[in-house]
Amino acid sequence: MVLDDAPAPRTALLEHVRRHPFLLLSFVLHAVPLAVLVHLGSRHIEHLRIERQQRQVEVGARLTAQARLDKRVHDMERIKSLLEQSAAARPAPSKDDEVQFSAQPKAPDELLKQAKELSRKIDELERDAKAERLAQLLGIPKDKALEQIAKAPAPDEPPAPEPKDAADAAAQIEKLEAKARAALEQRRQQLEQQQNGVQVAADASAGAQRDAGKGKGNANTNANANANANANGRGKIGKGIGDGTTSGAGTVMLDRIAAFKNPDLPDRVTKAYAGDGLRPFLDDGVGHVPEVDAATMVKGAGRIIGPGGTYANRVWVNRWYVIGPFDGRHGEGVFANYRHPPEQGVVLDAAYRGKGGRVVTWDYVDMARYPLMPPVHAEDAVYYGYTELMIDADQDLTIWVGADDDAQLWLNDRLAWAGGNVHKDWFFGQVYETRNTFVRDYNLSEGKRRVHFRKGRNKLFFKLSNGPTRIFFSLVLTK
Repeated sequence: MVLDDAPAPRTALLEHVRRHPFLLLSFVLHAVPLAVLVHLGSRHIEHLRIERQQRQVEVGARLTAQARLDKRVHDMERIKSLLEQSAAARPAPSKDDEVQFSAQPKAPDELLKQAKELSRKIDELERDAKAERLAQLLGIPKDKALEQIAKAPAPDEPPAPEPKDAADAAAQIEKLEAKARAALEQRRQQLEQQQNGVQVAADASAGAQRDAGKGKGNANTNANANANANANGRGKIGKGIGDGTTSGAGTVMLDRIAAFKNPDLPDRVTKAYAGDGLRPFLDDGVGHVPEVDAATMVKGAGRIIGPGGTYANRVWVNRWYVIGPFDGRHGEGVFANYRHPPEQGVVLDAAYRGKGGRVVTWDYVDMARYPLMPPVHAEDAVYYGYTELMIDADQDLTIWVGADDDAQLWLNDRLAWAGGNVHKDWFFGQVYETRNTFVRDYNLSEGKRRVHFRKGRNKLFFKLSNGPTRIFFSLVLTK
């Protein structure tokens, strides 16, 4: 036998298996069930993870709904305060407690009890205001006017039954809030009438009196004569009833009521952020990044102005709770993006379904590097941020705001900055396509404006909409 005819040597493992076949059988009998168990276990773990996420989302939806109810009741408190202020000869300064800070929402039944009590007090304020007007009109004491109002037939409004569940309690709270808002709207109209007076067309009224003396006048003729005189501008306008004495207080109250009714509408200043010496550039204008004096700049970061904060004259707000991404629009739709649950109420413990079905939660972000960028980057997406600033005294500060692509900023529940500028190529060109020191100077800013901060806690909430590629948000404060 030559060497090539020799049998191939068996490996030790195969030789061992050949000699002990029961070991192979034992391995198969144990390994296959183990693999099945691992597979089933991983599926079970994944199933538990999905169930846990779904519970998080359900809890988040419930907390957000409760926060919305909490805001309705808080709005009723503000309506009661506005009605009380409107009845005073000189309205008191606006109360600091009108700002509602993020907190664990109350249960619906507890909120309903509070709403019913507020509704009762608002009804009393309405009756008192009616008595005041009736007493002035008839020249009688106020208590006599109250007696007359009490004798008048009240509208048949049966008491609301006890709520069956949370949804029923929420519906009752919504109804009570709507009733309170109607009372505030009625009061606003009364203040406007007092402010402007009852307009009387002198020529038209004189003609109506002549017709009435001849027995030929009628209501339609009078109304048409009045309307024609006012429309043509020929009638002399008589002095208004209630004119002059309460104009200052009335103006203050009308402004406060308008601010309460329209918290998401920008005031006149936010409609146009004017660059230095340039015309307004919102919408179709042209602007430039505001200039800074780098030589005198002392930069700082944080959210405390005064003792405890960093010594600086240019402060970048770098600490936020951020949540996202949520589904966003594309193209010009970025500048009129979807509204998501955080806009209904900030609940830092809540979780929601975000972009692509992923679960998103509030993350605390303390950025060491300027500017602020969300932890998770996504295109065609929406993000939200919440923080609180501590200010040592009531003061006006300048906010410098910039974003890629668009942002809105609310200060103490009032819209302080509205982007919406679909023609921002000028901004992106300056930021990305030229040599600049904007990052070094904390100045990725589209514009700036002056706003008022309260002493103590001030809350800030932003909405950031991103289209393609890069994303950031910048808020800087200066004196």
